[in-house]
Amino acid sequence: MSPVDFNIIDLIPQREPMQMIDKLLEADDRSATGILLIKENNLFAMNGFLSESAMVEFIAQTAAAFTGYTNKVKNQPVTEGYIGAVKNLVVHSLPAIGTEITSRIEVVNEIVGFTIINGFVRHEDQLLASCEMRILSA
Repeated sequence: MSPVDFNIIDLIPQREPMQMIDKLLEADDRSATGILLIKENNLFAMNGFLSESAMVEFIAQTAAAFTGYTNKVKNQPVTEGYIGAVKNLVVHSLPAIGTEITSRIEVVNEIVGFTIINGFVRHEDQLLASCEMRILSA
């Protein structure tokens, strides 16, 4: 099955109002891409824009959906994870309400219960934010 065949709620532990991903578009063994349409009622929308912390959470939830998808394909349960650290966060621009953004995660390493990823948030070809994230598997 393709990632788009799954309801996102079946891949992530987060629920409204904390859900920050609408769909997992694609995934392979080391990377994934998620999509989010920024709605006016988004918990992290302020003054017409999505906040910096929301973009970090979007990256984290793309990683969660990637793990959930990988587990579902293996007939394993969806597990929880926790952001252990965020390094080298760079925010170039905040996306406006009504904008559809994508998050791309790339697994750099998996070691001692941590997954290290590079994450990127884009609107079309414009890079909005990037960071390295360490995620603790529960």
